[in-house]
Order: sequence, then structure tokens, then C-alpha cells
Amino acid sequence: MPHILIVEDEPVTSWALAEGLVDDGFTIDTFRTAEDAWRWLQSGRSDLVITDLRLPGMSGLDLAKKLRRGRHAQPVIVVTAYGTPETLRDLRRAGVAECFSKPFPIDGLRRSVRDALVAATRPRAARVRAKA
Repeated sequence: MPHILIVEDEPVTSWALAEGLVDDGFTIDTFRTAEDAWRWLQSGRSDLVITDLRLPGMSGLDLAKKLRRGRHAQPVIVVTAYGTPETLRDLRRAGVAECFSKPFPIDGLRRSVRDALVAATRPRAARVRAKA
């Protein structure tokens, strides 16, 4: 089963994300800060990360950048109530797979999760060709 890490400081949103995805057969772990998620990722493995953009301490954008620089190659999906054109540009540069504005459509998020997981399993050369 694919493992998804949810990083969200609002308990209701974290619960809604987990409930919306657990029926698809994913294993879910939730964290309230990016620092806690990052510490967990140093010894654990995740196939995909869903993170809020604004978090106490390290932001979701900073977490995405750390994941991209490190040995962690899993896709990142961001959910935010504070999306601006500049923020979206920064998220794309950080390699974020998708960004959803709150409130987000759970079906759209579920579809993006599945798509990102499939894309992550394709060989690198196939991903580059597909984008061309």
C-alpha cells in the first residue's frame, strides 16, 4: 500500500484529508509541523507528501525544497488558503506536483494523488519525454 504523509496544522483539515484518502487503501501518517514530518522522514519512508503551505515554523514550500534536495524523491502536493501567482511559481520551481486552494475538492485531490504516484513510478526518461 502506498504511504502518504499529511502535514497540516489544522486538525479538521488533517482529518478531512486522511478520511478522504484512507478509503483508497493508502496508509496515512499525519503531522502538525513540517519539522516533525522531516524528522520522521529521516528514518521512515513515504510515497507522497501532502502539506499545507503555511505552517508553524518551517513552511510547506520549505519542506518541498528540502525533499527535492535530499534523498527523498516523493511527489509533494500543497493545499493552501494563501495561493498567489508568486507562490504558485515558487511551488512549481520547488517541484511541487499540484497545488489546491482551500477548500479543495476531495475528488480532485484523490485524482491528483493517484496521478502523482503513477508518475513517480515511471522511469525518469519517460517522465521527461511525456512533458515535451
